[in-house]
Amino acid sequence: MQNAAIAGAIELVAAGRVDELTALYRLTDRLYRARSAEDVYDAALDAIVGTLGCERASILLFDDQGVMSFVAWRGLSEHYRTALRGHSPWKPGDHDPNPIFVSDIEDTDESDAVKAMIASEGIRALGFIPLVADGVVVGKFMSYYPQRRDFAAHETELAVTIARQVGFSLERMRADAARRAAEAELRESEARFRLMSEHAPVMIWMSDPQGGCLHLNRMLREFWGVAEDKIAGFNWRETMHPDDADEIVRQIGGALVARKSATILGRYTSTDGEYHVLETHARPRHSADGEFLGMIGVNIDVSEQRRALAQRELLLAELNHRVKNTLAVVQSLAHQTFRNVDADEAKAAFEGRLFALAAAHNLLTQSNWESAAVNDIARDSLQPDDANAGRVHLAGPRVLLTPRAALAVAMALHELGTNAVKYGALSNEGGRVSLAWSVQAGDPPLLRLEWREEGGPPVEPPQRRGFGSILLERSLAHDLDGKVTTDFHREGLVCVIEAPLTQRSPGIVSPGKV
Repeated sequence: MQNAAIAGAIELVAAGRVDELTALYRLTDRLYRARSAEDVYDAALDAIVGTLGCERASILLFDDQGVMSFVAWRGLSEHYRTALRGHSPWKPGDHDPNPIFVSDIEDTDESDAVKAMIASEGIRALGFIPLVADGVVVGKFMSYYPQRRDFAAHETELAVTIARQVGFSLERMRADAARRAAEAELRESEARFRLMSEHAPVMIWMSDPQGGCLHLNRMLREFWGVAEDKIAGFNWRETMHPDDADEIVRQIGGALVARKSATILGRYTSTDGEYHVLETHARPRHSADGEFLGMIGVNIDVSEQRRALAQRELLLAELNHRVKNTLAVVQSLAHQTFRNVDADEAKAAFEGRLFALAAAHNLLTQSNWESAAVNDIARDSLQPDDANAGRVHLAGPRVLLTPRAALAVAMALHELGTNAVKYGALSNEGGRVSLAWSVQAGDPPLLRLEWREEGGPPVEPPQRRGFGSILLERSLAHDLDGKVTTDFHREGLVCVIEAPLTQRSPGIVSPGKV
């Protein structure tokens, strides 16, 4: 292109057209120095008028709707510009268009309306010279003459040279505008990212290709106690737990070398002096041209989740233990209930015992299986019906029992209540039952429960030991680490249960009366 320009310049000098050469050099210089589209248009119009022998000229470009519109002009009325807006021999995107020179508008096949409009402006001859950028037509410039004109070959060459120079400038301006727009979009995108990152509810960071800190968001700066202006000198590796350091460095180093994503779990110390378990999700970041810039990632504090998992496993183990104990109780109930008794009677007894067991489970569930109060156990276990309402009296302080003790007491009270309804004080209309409990001082304190019946049928000691007797005298005594005494007085049954209030059996005493 440079050789062609030199050859063209030599040809102009040889032909005595130094003025034209000077005008082209001036155009080139002005286009090089142009800082706006208006600078380009002014330089182009001056060159067109100064070299192509016309007093009027215009520059038109396709707008966003693909309409050829006037952007700069000399000596044209607004009426003319409005009427002929969009008039063009080319369409947006046409390749390699050729200039068109009209010696006399009357000799063309344009419509009478167009001819009349052009004639009314005092124009007879015209030049249509396409402006090309990136290989396609983007507009045109026009030269206007009041008389018929036969265009010389050198005028065509001059017009094409001017159009080429203007096209290059338009191409450069568009590239600069696209670059500025891209830079502005990038700055806006970075600003949005930093704003989002700064207030995000997770810890966000960016590193350089060697793993050094470039950016820590507010949450991560507060976690490590790093001032924003100290990030560049902050060494995050110093916060790693010694036992985790080698594995963390190995994984993040491998991700940096391979330039691939990684998920890493490790312990880091924070400003509170404690080690926190952070789950790091990192991925590589690249520039627009593919250069590796480092990593970007988030840290999520999963310490609570991990602890909730040391707790869930313990809970499952405890639940497994309790289920096994409950199944053992049910198995014992079934074995003792269905041995040497009538099937229907055994079925009813078994269901009653299961209901009592279920009621005790419900009480324990309400306290997350920590404890159950004696008064609540007694109320749910005895549950007098309408006929026995007011005939069962409960009295005692609020005493909390451990789960094992609560289940044992519940089953014992169920057996005593069932026996009272079938054979004892609640089997007639005048009998009464009282259950009283107290806590006696000592080391450890002693829980004493007394079941007393009166007003029922005369009591005779049983001829054989049933399941209720076995439960009261063996299982209950064992589960409570205490002693059970049963007296079959003729006026009514008396059962006394005594057990130490230790952590491994009955539980905790709280003040208050039922």
